[in-house]
Amino acid sequence: MTYPETVTLARALAALPNRPHRDTGKALNLIAHRLGLPRLASNANDPLRAFLTHTRH
Repeated sequence: MTYPETVTLARALAALPNRPHRDTGKALNLIAHRLGLPRLASNANDPLRAFLTHTRH
């Protein structure tokens, strides 16, 4: 079983420009937009935020 949201999230992550010091908040907003959401919940311990912070900075 494949969840469509998971596929969309994977595509959004793969399509993020790999710029050093990219703003994590902007990346999360871009992902939310691609998922059709107004925003993603912000939590300092969120795995997605941690991934973006450690791999994009």
